[in-house]
Amino acid sequence: MRVTLRDIAKRVGVAKTTVSMALRESHRISPARRREIQGVAKQMGYVPDPFLSGLAAHSRERMPTRSQGVLAWVNHWDDPKRLFQFNEFKGYWRGANQAASQFGYRLDEVRWERDCAAKRFERILLARGIEGVLVPPHNELLDWEDFDWNKFSVIRFGMSVQNPDSNQVTSDIFRAVVMAITKIHEYGYRRIGIAVNRDFNERLGGSFLSGYFYAQTLLQLKTALPPLETGLKFQDAESFVRQKAPLQRWLGKHRPDAVLAADIDLPKLIQSLGLRIPQDLAVAGTTVLDLPGVNAGIDQHPEAIGRIAVEMLVKQINVNERGEPHDPCRILVESRWKDGDSLPPKKLVQALFTSCASP
Repeated sequence: MRVTLRDIAKRVGVAKTTVSMALRESHRISPARRREIQGVAKQMGYVPDPFLSGLAAHSRERMPTRSQGVLAWVNHWDDPKRLFQFNEFKGYWRGANQAASQFGYRLDEVRWERDCAAKRFERILLARGIEGVLVPPHNELLDWEDFDWNKFSVIRFGMSVQNPDSNQVTSDIFRAVVMAITKIHEYGYRRIGIAVNRDFNERLGGSFLSGYFYAQTLLQLKTALPPLETGLKFQDAESFVRQKAPLQRWLGKHRPDAVLAADIDLPKLIQSLGLRIPQDLAVAGTTVLDLPGVNAGIDQHPEAIGRIAVEMLVKQINVNERGEPHDPCRILVESRWKDGDSLPPKKLVQALFTSCASP
């Protein structure tokens, strides 16, 4: 006869819900009590029933109103408000928040202050009863010091955050860039360039440039343009001005008719040189959500990324998967192409030139 949670609860003298939480390593149960319950369960030969586990998960999906607990969205930016200034990241949040509600959880933004030690932040999360942690993108590498990830289930968004070495959900940048260059080529452009920040490309594993070079080979472009790798982050007026000369040289030497931009300030920089988009240079973005003045390019599906991240996180909580997994996995979400005025079919741009030149 199968040993049930009720049998274990009766043996220990606690409620069935206490046994369930103890077996899931919930920190709402004291370490001593968890060890006691887990020892009794092992002694009695308890094995989870996969059918009941699946039924419970199905019930949670259909009954989202009862809150089970809290998931943490960690914000360790210098200025925490900057995280939500990016529409991509807002999309992550919306998708994650909706999925959390569906599974009966509440998603809380938990700000990790700059003067707060990692160990202290760990205690803050535990005090709030948090079992699952989402780590969104950050503008610098995070130092978790002696933070004990074995107390939490965790999912990372993207590749800009390189630790903890957890499961992660991100867009498939390589395939997205290949898709975008292919679409630009289909629209009649032949001198297609890419502009990307060097450090940003490296932090994402080289996906932007590897996708770009592969697309050139795939399309057998007769004129394969070298990328424009920017070395500066556009954070102030001085660095912005310093990028004008390299951009002007690159444009003058290689004469692209279209460019895929991964730098948020590139459209503004192009216009500062007196060039018009798309009349003088058609521009598509690696994200259509965060490049001002550019509405054609890659839709990375941020809300789907957020939703899938929470689905993974809840599954990890349910099967008691804590800390950094032995074999971390990466889920890559497909992107879509979005048409826009900043990169129309080339024949439309030529027609516009013709109409403008007519008396």
